[in-house]
Amino acid sequence: MLKKLTVGITIAIFSILMGVLPMHTVLAASSDNAIQDTKKAAQYFEDELNFKTNPYGVKNILDSKVKNVTIVDVRAAKDYAEGHIPGAINVPYEKYNSFNGDETEFPGLRKDGFNYVYCYELLCNLGQKAGKKFAAAGYPVKEIVGGFESWKEKDYPIDRS
Repeated sequence: MLKKLTVGITIAIFSILMGVLPMHTVLAASSDNAIQDTKKAAQYFEDELNFKTNPYGVKNILDSKVKNVTIVDVRAAKDYAEGHIPGAINVPYEKYNSFNGDETEFPGLRKDGFNYVYCYELLCNLGQKAGKKFAAAGYPVKEIVGGFESWKEKDYPIDRS
């Protein structure tokens, strides 16, 4: 039995390395044949909706003049001054030790509504760091996925004042 298992694993590894058999096929065959834990998937997508938004969602918030949302730009103060989402406040990362310090109060943020946080671009994690820090301090928060770069790509208005 052990010899058959060893031979099977060796063949699978060789097949993967040679590109004959895709990795996911071998992994699926070696598991309990479950494709996905759909309950975990449902929770994952619920979390995505609860903790993230995109430029389109923010534009709708601004156009609807929703009162219980603060847009929070965590980019450097000089970058904020060069252009930001209209109505956004600046809580610059350099003032808060890249959100790694022990601060618990952030002027301008709200606890009675959402704080929609953004940074530079999709792969920038300042928004995530700030979101984690703000949420730990009791501020409701969502990340604007794609950051300011995604906002500009959509040709949405930019405030330069």
